[in-house]
Amino acid sequence: MHQASALSGLLLLAATYLLAVVTFILGGAPGTVAVYLGGTYALTALAAFLFSRGVLEFVVGADRNITFFVVLRKLTDPLLALVAPITPGFLLPFAVSLYGAFLFFFLKLFLFGDAYLGVPPLFILLYLFVMSLI
Repeated sequence: MHQASALSGLLLLAATYLLAVVTFILGGAPGTVAVYLGGTYALTALAAFLFSRGVLEFVVGADRNITFFVVLRKLTDPLLALVAPITPGFLLPFAVSLYGAFLFFFLKLFLFGDAYLGVPPLFILLYLFVMSLI
């Protein structure tokens, strides 16, 4: 069985982001809006895939070879390899996917904020805090 690498996870993350940004630009969104919405949608979609995998592994089991599940595993294995260095080793396989989904959702909040929840991009707040100390 092919082992996914963190590099392929980074490539998948970048490709998803670029595809989302291009989609928004082609849809007529201004560049700045496309950058933020593309990031929000891309990271949310990847988090949703990881969440779906975790729920499916919990309900069906991790060793089933249902076609949809095989494709979902091939898509999300690089993402799990990307977060593997910061994933606790005691987690069950389905919980690893859920933890990865949480990390991608948190990364979305950190980089792009959330308009629905009213959360501003946290990196802007951290930048302003650090610059106010200088």
